[in-house]
Amino acid sequence: MSKRPRVDQKDIKAAADRAEGIPSSGRPTKYVPAYCDEVIAAGEEGLSLTAFAGIIGVARSTINEWMAHFPAFSEAVKRHAAKRTLYLERSMLSAENGPTVTARIFALKNAAPDEWREKQLLEHTGKDGGPITTKVVIVPAKECADVVVSVRDDGDT
Repeated sequence: MSKRPRVDQKDIKAAADRAEGIPSSGRPTKYVPAYCDEVIAAGEEGLSLTAFAGIIGVARSTINEWMAHFPAFSEAVKRHAAKRTLYLERSMLSAENGPTVTARIFALKNAAPDEWREKQLLEHTGKDGGPITTKVVIVPAKECADVVVSVRDDGDT
């Protein structure tokens, strides 16, 4: 009869952590899966990711690291963004005074720039909407000197 190798509880936890994407080396992470629901709830209140980081006691850069390492958290942050935009839009539409509307618009320009930024698009085109044509004219130096002299003589300088 062969002996089975003894499995340590630490090995079981390490395997479970790897399955969830939790790094096995380095300093232990403060990440817990419950943060997925909490970050979405913060978005529902209109709070930024920086505010959420402050609530749970980590730096904003830690949130970015967790997004890179934990796919479920990354997805939750995307939902946070949608919920935050919803909160800001609804509160703007129901606002009764100008300063609140202005503040919400400012927040939306930062929270959802793809939909709310003020962007001016200037297109330069040539004749009939076609490409701009350029023409280079080489003028002999003697002719240039005559033009400069004539302008000076007119007193229009």
